[in-house]
Amino acid sequence: MLDLTVSGLLLDMDGTLVDSTALVEALWTEFAARHGLDLARILSISHGRPSLDTVRDMLPDAEPEEQQRERDRIEAAGLLRTDGIVEVPGAAAFLHRVETLELPVAIVTSAPRDLAAVRFDAAGVPLPELAVTADDITAGKPDPQPFVLGAQLLGIRPGACAAFEDSAAGLAAARTAGAAAVVVGDYEGPETVGVPRIRDWRGVAIERTEEGFRIREDAG
Repeated sequence: MLDLTVSGLLLDMDGTLVDSTALVEALWTEFAARHGLDLARILSISHGRPSLDTVRDMLPDAEPEEQQRERDRIEAAGLLRTDGIVEVPGAAAFLHRVETLELPVAIVTSAPRDLAAVRFDAAGVPLPELAVTADDITAGKPDPQPFVLGAQLLGIRPGACAAFEDSAAGLAAARTAGAAAVVVGDYEGPETVGVPRIRDWRGVAIERTEEGFRIREDAG
């Protein structure tokens, strides 16, 4: 059961606040078809990571320029298509509550900034002002750098932040950064052992306390 008191929030995007699974899988399916690659392998390593890292892993012999072109092609298609993008239930209401209480929050996503804006808008979820995106990092999840930078944006040490994530790479990054990780959704793996979980944002309550902000799942 989720019950944490923190000073700030670090929130992933895809699969955590916004569900773009159908579109993302379609884009990787097209990439796999172009290069004759194993789609299952791509999907097993891509979630939560910058797309360029996945392209590099799947096309290790390609020139860096070709890898970058493929990444640009995938993300350009993602900017033009919003089919199937929806809110993770309760996310918009949760973020409105965060804003009302002035709880410090930053998005920590492996997507570029422009793509993140498109997906938040398509899902009808408000985009917080502060964000760490693929444009801001030199090492993506599972490296802890994105969450360390997110905490720096808030001016709060990572250990005083809760990090909500839905992927193996994201959870590993959050925990290595020292944040209090929380799983969103159904993912099960070594990274989720002993980690609190919410299925979605419905029933997640926030209250201001003398110690900070208490975030808990309302059992009722």
